[in-house]
Amino acid sequence: MADKTGAAVEKKPAAPPKSDAKAQAAGGNAADATQGGEGDDAELPSEGKALSRELVWGLTAAGSSTVVHLAGLLMLGLMILDSPPKPEVKVLEASVAPEKPQEEITQKLEKKIEPSTNLSPANTPSSAASATVGVQGAISSAVTAPKLNTTVVNRPTSVRVDVGAVNVFTQSGAAFAAAVPEGTMGDGLATAQGYGDAMDRMTQEILNMLAKGKVLVVWGMDQSESMQDDRDEIMARIDRVYTELGLSAAARDDALLTGVISYGGSTINHTPKPSYKPDEIAAAFKSVPVDPSGLEMQAQVVLTAMSTYGPMAQAQHRQMAFIMVTDESGHSDSNIEKTEMAIQACQAAKCKVYVLGREAIFGYPYAHMRYLHPETKTTHWLRIDRGPETPQPEQLQINGFHRRWDAFPSGFGPYEQSRISRQTGGIFFMLPSPEVALVGRRPDVAYDADAMRPYLPDLSARVDYITDRDKSVFRKMVFQVISDLNPYQAGSKGSRVEVRTDQFPIDRPKFAAEANVQMKKAADLIRYLQEAQKALESVAEYRNREKSPRWRANYDLIYAQCISYQARLQEYGWYMAEFIQNPKAIKNPLGPARATNGWDVATVPRLLKPEVTQATREKADALFKQVEKEYAGTPWGARAKEELGRGYGIELREDFDDPRGRGITLPKL
Repeated sequence: MADKTGAAVEKKPAAPPKSDAKAQAAGGNAADATQGGEGDDAELPSEGKALSRELVWGLTAAGSSTVVHLAGLLMLGLMILDSPPKPEVKVLEASVAPEKPQEEITQKLEKKIEPSTNLSPANTPSSAASATVGVQGAISSAVTAPKLNTTVVNRPTSVRVDVGAVNVFTQSGAAFAAAVPEGTMGDGLATAQGYGDAMDRMTQEILNMLAKGKVLVVWGMDQSESMQDDRDEIMARIDRVYTELGLSAAARDDALLTGVISYGGSTINHTPKPSYKPDEIAAAFKSVPVDPSGLEMQAQVVLTAMSTYGPMAQAQHRQMAFIMVTDESGHSDSNIEKTEMAIQACQAAKCKVYVLGREAIFGYPYAHMRYLHPETKTTHWLRIDRGPETPQPEQLQINGFHRRWDAFPSGFGPYEQSRISRQTGGIFFMLPSPEVALVGRRPDVAYDADAMRPYLPDLSARVDYITDRDKSVFRKMVFQVISDLNPYQAGSKGSRVEVRTDQFPIDRPKFAAEANVQMKKAADLIRYLQEAQKALESVAEYRNREKSPRWRANYDLIYAQCISYQARLQEYGWYMAEFIQNPKAIKNPLGPARATNGWDVATVPRLLKPEVTQATREKADALFKQVEKEYAGTPWGARAKEELGRGYGIELREDFDDPRGRGITLPKL
């Protein structure tokens, strides 16, 4: 998100969650960002020069000691921050991009406020359910073959499936319904214009089933706080469905029975006895509560519905449909453990699963929702599960500084929901996302249906997906890079692939000490990225032989990012060193009521050390332009375009404290 000068303010996860005080102070919404001055144009000291001159800040004795140690650290850092090796790569023939004007302008970028640390530990990715499952330790060199731990769950009895075309069955009517044999694969992706469009299609699906006999429909309603905005519209649409069904002769009396079950951390059966009476059905929907746990046990609610209603449907010779209404992808641990069991239970009950859900985040498990605290009127960003679209993430989990926070759309539904729908002969309805509370959403990003067709995600069982992926040297190495650069990785390594970008201390000696630590972490992360670049180059010869357009696209984008992020981190290190010597004055334009809380990192076009970073930047930009062109109309092309819009230069801007947001309790979405 850009501040009022247009620069992006990069924010790093912090505890406790921070309110969007800047936007409120400015009278705007949470997407508007910070106030702050322009960067300093002073030159950096030459390499190897000791930091001997007196700091403007007037450091204490302890602070002076910090500077002495910083001198040695900076000299070490300069060696690390040299321009990374640029071996010839035959995979992507990148030409040097034309040099951009260096006038003092700023660009529209991103601002980060962090999710709540009050999220339940059960929502925290475990080693089995984290963004990746596998590699432990740092990235191995190109010579050492990666060793992945591919154990996810006990191997279920599953059928290996290829993903078919999108929208396989779009016809309707009793004749068509009767012609579709049992066991036919469903539709893992059917776009809908909204709840009304999806409900109209569901009405037709139910009528098609009624044309063949009696039906039991079970609705599975998500109890989460984030569904509050959707709930009223859903209830109105469901009323319409039953009004229309009531006009059908086939749905009279008890030909159509309805059950309602809701889920969060646990499940609630709102209809112990399924009903055909509209008033009883409406009462059941209205009794769905809001669950404060923040958990969505998605796979478990399917299993519960099958064990509760399946025997009844079979005893009464009824067809069965389960309709899940949710805006999240479900608890990751539960999904990994129970999705295949849920599919088997549905197949045994001959139950089709229909999902009214949302688009997955591109290669990333999470999204963040804005939450306005009703008492303090402060805005917070809370994390929800919203992806990825594949069994395991196929994109980097960092944005170059720290873990991702974006809501970049994938063009597909969350993996588990799409798989369950397809395997049971149902449909995943991907609703549009006019979710104004979704942080970092990209309403301007639209994909071309024809361009997307070759990039359908693999919806096979997770264990089969991992087995097939690891048979390929190329795919296995791409995933290793993703895994080793994953900040959600269990253990201490996760923190080593992130640097601080917000709330640097205003106290000057403390700033120098903290900047010292972060410069070293930046140098470590550059080493990781250089090793990642080498690892990807070691399998470059396999890239053109890779049959999957999706995996070729994954490789091309990640390779460009690994180079790009090195240049930005180099500038980060140089800027921190410069700021220690030549700090900006604190302006605090918001007045004494809103004290300056710290310094936040913003990205700008101006480079402090172009002789070191310019070549790397130009190479990365040339690669991004090639990805944007080759994968136009897809998330890979759109993501490359966004990366091209990010500045490589660094600037610190004032961040302001809002005391109203301190010590409050936040809900779990």
